[in-house]
Amino acid sequence: MNSIKTLSLFVVFTGLITGCAGSIPRNELQNLPSLIEVVLLDVADAQLKVRLTHRNNTPREDIKLSCQLALKDFQAIEFKPIDVPNMTSYATETLDLTSALTAMPTVDKEANIPYVLDCYLFSSNFKREHLIKRSTLFKVPGTTNQFR
Repeated sequence: MNSIKTLSLFVVFTGLITGCAGSIPRNELQNLPSLIEVVLLDVADAQLKVRLTHRNNTPREDIKLSCQLALKDFQAIEFKPIDVPNMTSYATETLDLTSALTAMPTVDKEANIPYVLDCYLFSSNFKREHLIKRSTLFKVPGTTNQFR
């Protein structure tokens, strides 16, 4: 009988302490570097669609993006620098990049293509950022010249 009283007192006391204890405040993730990723590569038209994500609570202004894409076993393809619209805090933009080439090198249409996307992001109110994305492109089903 005495052990039941002790156990129930222990449970009540533990519940009170746990309920009254405060949690550790969570810090919001801020000032992270921007991200860039390939959305679509059209080999026939030498066009690249990318998604640029600004992961900062300060808006970014007067932005220019300059990129090159290196596909495995091919020389790097430079894309024309573009002006990017001003980005608000934590914004994402989808951008179309075009190359001076009329068509990209012939790639094996069935293969997975490892790539490195190397970009520089310039802005009037931020330092220059060097963005690098390494991944693999896969053929879009039902198409002949598109990869994602």
